[in-house]
Amino acid sequence: MQRYRGIFCLLAGLAVAWAPGAAVADEVADAEMKEQMQLMQQRLRRMEDQLRDTNRQLQEAKSALPADAGEKEDCFFCSIDVSGWVAANYFYNFENGDGRDLGGLNAGGVPAYPFTPDSNSFTLDQVWIGMERPVSEDQRAGFRADFVFGKTGDILNNGIFGEDGFSGSDEDFHLYQAYVQYLAPLGPGVHFKFGKFATVIGSEVAQAPSNLNITRGNVYNLFQPITHTGVLASASFWEGGSTSFGFANETRSFPAADIDLNNNKAVLWSIGHKFNDQFSGSFNGAYGDSDSGQVADTPDGDGETILDFILNWTPNERFYGYVNADYIVSENSLLGNSDTEGYGIAVAGRYALTEKLGFAMRGEWVDLDVNQAAYERSELQLWGITGTLDYALADNLKLRGEVRYDRLEGDADNLFFDSGSSVRGVPRSGQTLSEDDQLTAGVEVIYSF
Repeated sequence: MQRYRGIFCLLAGLAVAWAPGAAVADEVADAEMKEQMQLMQQRLRRMEDQLRDTNRQLQEAKSALPADAGEKEDCFFCSIDVSGWVAANYFYNFENGDGRDLGGLNAGGVPAYPFTPDSNSFTLDQVWIGMERPVSEDQRAGFRADFVFGKTGDILNNGIFGEDGFSGSDEDFHLYQAYVQYLAPLGPGVHFKFGKFATVIGSEVAQAPSNLNITRGNVYNLFQPITHTGVLASASFWEGGSTSFGFANETRSFPAADIDLNNNKAVLWSIGHKFNDQFSGSFNGAYGDSDSGQVADTPDGDGETILDFILNWTPNERFYGYVNADYIVSENSLLGNSDTEGYGIAVAGRYALTEKLGFAMRGEWVDLDVNQAAYERSELQLWGITGTLDYALADNLKLRGEVRYDRLEGDADNLFFDSGSSVRGVPRSGQTLSEDDQLTAGVEVIYSF
């Protein structure tokens, strides 16, 4: 028992001796922790002050800039759409015309094929680049420009007859259209175009991929404008409807065999409506001065009226068809107060046989009363039929083959070339404008991007 009492006394003495030392250690640790906490709080306050200063400087810098300065720099180029295609073709005229100069053989004296005038010739038809900054409610200002190089560019520069089967005017680059556009906050929104723009008339266009056939039809070639220079306003004032109205320098800009007289002006219009899921149509036209539609530069005041009717039919996903009818009256006081009056109708459609294969046909009739003594003819009647087979070889790549037949009747029944050779469309070595019909065949390949 005494032994245990000694042990207890020893432990009690150790406890009394250790207690003051532990208390002192705790006090030191608490003091160090408080000091570290104070330092951390001071650092946090300095960081908060710096963050507030930085935010204030950023806000001041941002308020000093225009509201949309950053947006324009970041988004202008990304808002521009670029598209286009490359198209090449080969055509053969079964009259087998031969000669040093191939240009104009298919065109003849009508002309029937102004965009594919060469026979037995490979042609770079179109290298087409389009650039546009479209307009919308969020982006009301924009522009569009289309550039075309190749045979089409040469033709639009009024170079139908070429010595090498490629270029006639030696100007293969053409600015097809270029205009500033603006979506005005008026009513449903009015879309303005200022500059050079494509016509509102007709179903076919100069752009190769947008047509059902390779060649453009006689209604397009003989009646319809291609581009205008002026101002055009478009809007939709009722459900399913569309309207366009504009002023231009003249009713048409091709062929460009005239001088743009300052007092010459023309009115353009288009009124369209979608009747239901299958049918839509439009009434389009131009009225005013037209030098370009004539063979020679006509005096100021000679007028032209073009009336154009289009009916589109899409009964299902596989078929699309249209009827396009035109009426024209054109004055030419330069040639004995003569004038040209006529009408034409084209019926065309395409049926998708498979997802890659399609077949299109076009039938046409044209009647023109040409009262010009210089041409020694008073009436031109022309009908034609065109069949085109198209196949998608790969993504964005299409191959088309076509056979076309045209026949002349009436007073002017000898405006196609017979076999032989020619120089710039002028007969030589036995070739004459003595045929009343023409058969051609061609192929075309188009890569779109």
